[in-house]
Amino acid sequence: MVKKRKFAPGAWKQEAFRESTTDSSDTNGTQDTDDSGVGDNNTLVMGQDKSTAETAAIAAVVAKSTLEEGDNVESPEKRQKIENGNDADTPTPVDTMTKEERRKLKKEKKKQASLTQLDGGRPSILLSRNYHMKLKLKDLRDLLLYLLTETKTLPWIMVKNKFNIQKVVLLYVGGLDPSLFGIDYKDEDATAPVAWASKATEGPITEMTNLKRFFDVVSPMKAGGEKNKIYSPVSQILNIPLSNTEKSKRESARAKSRVPNLKRDGYMLTLQEMRELEFPLPSYLTGGTSELKADWIETDLIANPVSPDKRKLVAMDCEMCLTEHGSELTRITIIGEDGKVIYDELVLPTNPITDYLTKYSGMTEERLSGVTTRLADVQMKLKELINYDTILVGHSLENDMKVLQFAHPFIIDTARTYHHTRGPPSRPSLKWLAYRWLERRIQNGGDKGHDSVEDALTCLDLIKLKIQKGQGFGEYYNDQESIFSRIGRYTRPRTSAVIDDEPVVNYEDASTYIKTTSDAEVVAALPQAMRDHHFVWARLRDLEINYGKPGPNVSTGSGHHPNHGRAAFLPYENRVDAGEEEVREAARSVDRSLAAIVESMPPNTAFLVTSGQGDPREMLKYQELQKRYQALYNTVSISEISKEDRFDDEAQAVLERGVEQAKNGVCFFMVK
Repeated sequence: MVKKRKFAPGAWKQEAFRESTTDSSDTNGTQDTDDSGVGDNNTLVMGQDKSTAETAAIAAVVAKSTLEEGDNVESPEKRQKIENGNDADTPTPVDTMTKEERRKLKKEKKKQASLTQLDGGRPSILLSRNYHMKLKLKDLRDLLLYLLTETKTLPWIMVKNKFNIQKVVLLYVGGLDPSLFGIDYKDEDATAPVAWASKATEGPITEMTNLKRFFDVVSPMKAGGEKNKIYSPVSQILNIPLSNTEKSKRESARAKSRVPNLKRDGYMLTLQEMRELEFPLPSYLTGGTSELKADWIETDLIANPVSPDKRKLVAMDCEMCLTEHGSELTRITIIGEDGKVIYDELVLPTNPITDYLTKYSGMTEERLSGVTTRLADVQMKLKELINYDTILVGHSLENDMKVLQFAHPFIIDTARTYHHTRGPPSRPSLKWLAYRWLERRIQNGGDKGHDSVEDALTCLDLIKLKIQKGQGFGEYYNDQESIFSRIGRYTRPRTSAVIDDEPVVNYEDASTYIKTTSDAEVVAALPQAMRDHHFVWARLRDLEINYGKPGPNVSTGSGHHPNHGRAAFLPYENRVDAGEEEVREAARSVDRSLAAIVESMPPNTAFLVTSGQGDPREMLKYQELQKRYQALYNTVSISEISKEDRFDDEAQAVLERGVEQAKNGVCFFMVK
């Protein structure tokens, strides 16, 4: 069967691409062009002689055209030979070609090999003019994988002499908004790379002379999300789907570890899991030394316990309120394995109540009026009802055990035995589990709060169903991994470094994490990281001031300068607009950092810069309005909600526009 070519010879014309490269010896970094940035033959050229770029582009096209979709290249070296046209013994579509096609292909390979020698195999990036879709953050992620490992070529970009790229640096610069470059995110046709260098004549972007030196083309980019929210741009870049091979390996390992006809005790939390979830532990699980505070109780050991699989199931749920000393118990419900209530009691907290948490607990001052039962009374009852032969069942039960000041060794938690659709470590809500697996609607009491009897019975029924169906039922796994993990598993393992003021998603998979508190520290840490690692993630924050700065007496939660950084993490109500000169100064700061970073890069380093997202302020403003309205809706009647606090259809439309704006960012590409 003849395989279909991904690209026929000559299908990617040289003039269809824009070459992006910076010569380390060229202080200007660009060739002169006319005002449109377009040279002869509709080609934009940076950092090398135009004729060299043309021949190199043709060479890359011819080499790529000989590769079939789905071809397996046994090694990077072998693939490089193919790209250079020198691998005569590699199976290709030649066997299926006519004599005339073979003659043409041989001629093209010779021409390509000759042209490649002219530029010494120097790597460069070419962007497609004919790719009419706005780039997504996953495209940036796929480019990182393509540069660092062996993956399929991408339809929107070509990388000439890819295997000569030694390092890859991804710089995340918040606040580098599309509007600075004159890009209108509402324009559906604004998808192609924009030659902005000669057109940005006003605003803070004019301060970024080094950005203009290195990147005369900016590419619009879009983050993922929903109508009401944007997904984390950082997660979209640094998380990748598992390959089919790796997914099969993991599923096979899970299947082998499953125990047929697993008994009830097999679903209990392990001691390690209880520690991770911060359950209070009985002294006999901690080497005889009690970790419990005064007035806390624990289940007593007994001389002749039943076999583990014969322990009885008892479901429990508690309701709490807030007091001057934190969370305290207001109601406890215990249900036996037969589904009948064996204990249900209202409890008066020891300390003065500051918030009844009515929309969750259903508690009010009137409901607790006349209640005399205290925590000590409940603890005495627990000692009667729950012993060493009992398995306690609940949802996120560590919180209940803490307010009860009670330690028990055997726990089954529905938040762990059942999975969130995103897989661990995300935890599902009990309401969703009831609807998904029991086809039961719970917690619909509105301002009356939750019913602890209903919740405890739901937990019990979920565990009975789980035991009946067995391991794997109700489980989801996040079929993703970090880019750090993926490149570390490559046949030639790649090391990585994260340089940021916070631990980014899956940072622990990186070879090195360097915590910083300023852009200056990021710039200082980069040279060593680039020397030691193949891939470096770094973030500059000074320009985030473009999206507002912290208001008076608002902490950024970091060691950053109070007027810079972390704007993306501030609620809308805590932001104030920065003045134009403040934004200009931030632009100058980031521009100086860019120059220092490029100067410190070793030759043949691919440098990618992205803003990740656009201006989030409108989105944040209306998300906060929506959240405030929902909180009021659960506690008071609609008539009592002021017009300013209502979230109507008009507000929903504004929120959706704000989310759409926040999704749109920019990115830049070059090779030093």
